[in-house]
Amino acid sequence: NGDFVDLEDFIRRVPIGIEQLIILIKIEAFRFTGSTKQELLWESHMFLSKEKKSLQNALFYSKPKTFTLPQLETSLIENAYDEIELIGFPVTMTHFDMLKTSFRGEILAKDMIRHVGRKVRMVGNLVTIKYVKTVKKEWMHFGTFLDATGEFFDTVHFPKSLQNYPFKGKGVYLILGEVTEEFEFPSLSVEKLAKLPLKGDPREE
Repeated sequence: NGDFVDLEDFIRRVPIGIEQLIILIKIEAFRFTGSTKQELLWESHMFLSKEKKSLQNALFYSKPKTFTLPQLETSLIENAYDEIELIGFPVTMTHFDMLKTSFRGEILAKDMIRHVGRKVRMVGNLVTIKYVKTVKKEWMHFGTFLDATGEFFDTVHFPKSLQNYPFKGKGVYLILGEVTEEFEFPSLSVEKLAKLPLKGDPREE
């Protein structure tokens, strides 16, 4: 029967439950329809609750009555939260776009080599943490972050700094530290660390 024309056509041709359909809608699988996610969610409930059986069992397809939907608003931040819930990370926008603050650091990763010996503030999205014990059996960490341009930079968290400013899970951090260099490779020796808050999900406000 060719490509799917719209949501109604998909429901008519594919046996699917409401839970699976909602997941497809939330990850923008029906972007080709030109309808917003809110409109598609509305339609999915109407079609699956009233039309699904007759649509899939009909020998000859006849278009059912149409529905007039109310004007529904959507936002990119809502899409991003749906994506995080379903696949673990945003696609519609970056974590940086979701921040409440517009500050992206005094320097970027590419600038670090020119600021060796200076104390700077950087903003980075946490990628991974390496855990290491010192000779005194104290924990220290090595972090890897992405800056707002998608470039990697590394951080060093000595025990004292780590005790006062521990990591608080995945997210974007404001980092204060001194740029150091070893074998022409810069890193940030962290003095302070704070996880930055994200804009809230409008649907929960």
